[in-house]
Amino acid sequence: MKEGLTVKRVVVVIWAIILGVVAGFIGAKLDQNAVNIALSVVVFAIFGLLLNFVPEIMKGTYTQAPDSKSEHK
Repeated sequence: MKEGLTVKRVVVVIWAIILGVVAGFIGAKLDQNAVNIALSVVVFAIFGLLLNFVPEIMKGTYTQAPDSKSEHK
């Protein structure tokens, strides 16, 4: 695996954790509950890891459009 790709994956997970903690804090205050930072970190770290595999999943889902010039000959 390329070094740049690995760094991108780590950065995605870190930002998912940061945004998850912020979302957990806002959600807890809106719901008037205590903030559970550990749960937010775990849930959004898993979300960040899953988010890293979306490009690989999407690569295999599309097919190349047929060439319109070769069909009508």
